[in-house]
Amino acid sequence: MSGSGWRPHIESGRCLCVNALLRHGSIRPGFTTSGSWCWTQNGETVAAVGYNARLGLDSGELRLSYTWRPDGELSDVVCTIRLSSLPLQFGGRRWYMHCPYTDRRVLKLYKFGSIEKFCARTAIRPLPTYASQRVSGSDRINAQRWAIRRKIGDDLSDLFGEPYKPKRMHWRTFQRYADRDAELAEREGGYLQRLLARWQRYG
Repeated sequence: MSGSGWRPHIESGRCLCVNALLRHGSIRPGFTTSGSWCWTQNGETVAAVGYNARLGLDSGELRLSYTWRPDGELSDVVCTIRLSSLPLQFGGRRWYMHCPYTDRRVLKLYKFGSIEKFCARTAIRPLPTYASQRVSGSDRINAQRWAIRRKIGDDLSDLFGEPYKPKRMHWRTFQRYADRDAELAEREGGYLQRLLARWQRYG
């Protein structure tokens, strides 16, 4: 499915996750269920779909109904999604949705504004990207280094040195994070050197 150069952020789509549907009881193996599924932002509903699901013990069907505005005019859409499952090694089953366009088995489907139905992100060409992938090289590296500090609970260090070891964290665990931070810092240095050389060449 070609987007003619259009390349959305993954974050801009409405994500439908089969595990979330199961967890909230919106779909249940062996039952027919119906209702609505909503997306919220800052406590307010920003999008919603109606659903009707019929599941057997190992397969089923999920039908979504919603309005779509492709060219400024509202259009009613019914999106039918095939469901299947695979047995797990220690009992139970893992459920999947199938992309309406490619029939690919996935855990998540996305609804983008200019596409009529929910789809797997791999169904779009060119492929959608995460917003972080469009950040410049240095900014992306810095974001990863800050993420390391947030993950270990380090509120003291900056990016000019190593992260601080939190209390009660094993040294081996901390060293793994510190090594990753050092690797990213070295990569940033190389990126900046290449950028400086390019400026000098064409400046």
